[in-house]
Amino acid sequence: MHQKATGRSRSAQGPRPPGGIERIAELLDTADFGALLGELEAERFYSAGGPKGYPLDKLWRTLLVGFWLNVPSMSALMRALRDDADLRRLCGFRRKLPHRTTFARFFAMVTARLELVTDTSADLTDQIREMLPGFGETVAVDSTTVKTFANPNRKVVKDPDATWTKKPTAKASAKDGKEWSFGYKYHLVACARYDLPLFGYTTTANHVDSPELPKLLDGATDAHLWFSPEHVIADKGYDSRANHEAVIERGAAPIIAIRRPDKRWDQPLHEEVYAEDGTPTCVGMEKMEYVRSDPEKGHLFECPKHGCRLQNRKGVLYCKEQIWEKPDNPRYLGPIPRSTETWRHLYAKRQSIERVFKSAKQSLRLERHCFMGLPKIALHAALTFLVFQMTVKFNLLFGPPERMRWMVEPVS
Repeated sequence: MHQKATGRSRSAQGPRPPGGIERIAELLDTADFGALLGELEAERFYSAGGPKGYPLDKLWRTLLVGFWLNVPSMSALMRALRDDADLRRLCGFRRKLPHRTTFARFFAMVTARLELVTDTSADLTDQIREMLPGFGETVAVDSTTVKTFANPNRKVVKDPDATWTKKPTAKASAKDGKEWSFGYKYHLVACARYDLPLFGYTTTANHVDSPELPKLLDGATDAHLWFSPEHVIADKGYDSRANHEAVIERGAAPIIAIRRPDKRWDQPLHEEVYAEDGTPTCVGMEKMEYVRSDPEKGHLFECPKHGCRLQNRKGVLYCKEQIWEKPDNPRYLGPIPRSTETWRHLYAKRQSIERVFKSAKQSLRLERHCFMGLPKIALHAALTFLVFQMTVKFNLLFGPPERMRWMVEPVS
């Protein structure tokens, strides 16, 4: 399937993908940076009164190389350039290297042109879509934290934009399954079929995830005219009537887990009582089974055939054998009935976006940086996912296609 998507069989792909310096050189040629560099050149010309300083294309190549090699700081990248003659030639330098303050000024210039970086990334995503059938039909939405370089324990924190948030974690030290993080959030729409990023942006960490879902879908639509997903997957942090309606209005099916109330008996009978996998529960706390759907009544569920502890109980509190999910609330009556095999199969694909975040953090340098402030962190995240898409396109061109998500050079 993937070979057909690229339009090239393995035997027709020619030589093996280049390695080492050659691989990075080919990688840098996978995208067109003419518009971005042209505007930066014009800005420098008019602000400084004429051409001056190092060529911007060399500074830009050096910046991207640092992200692909996962170099945590500009000082570390300068040391790598100093010690590696091949790397210097790749970036366009011979003996004399720019001072790190030159790169700091260049980074500030690019920060003011963040939209050009995101436009370039969007163009790459469009090209990747042409190689992969079904790209963007099923998408997942989530966010991840990006820590600031500032120390939050100081009396005067050097990063005034950074804020606190609490996110789920697998660490044993977190008693409630969550840990506090100081910094920012990157909100992302990802293709759940191919585990690839599609559209994203950065906010401060205290932004609640749920209201960002419609903004993400709107942003993806503006960035990609073809964007019209069939399914939108999200965890229970995005559970709200507004989000379900926003997805349905776009012609997609919301696959969003419903939050379960903390106290069972504080809820009316059969109102918003769901198990962790989204299955309705009866009063006896047994998972109910899907029966059928009716356009006027909603989705019909019934107690399991073996019954529950409260079934046929006499008294005030008893278990009804059948219930209908509300037909007027999209949280319950979505295009795909909750607890069906189709719904569970689609929700399992939510892990795709976690794999995208893992690649961005471990193989690239989403969390390895020395930046503070929302503008710089936003550019840092945008460059991370730009290099992500460059690597995907490079791997699709050179193959094999199943390695398209490999962010590092394979070991022979």
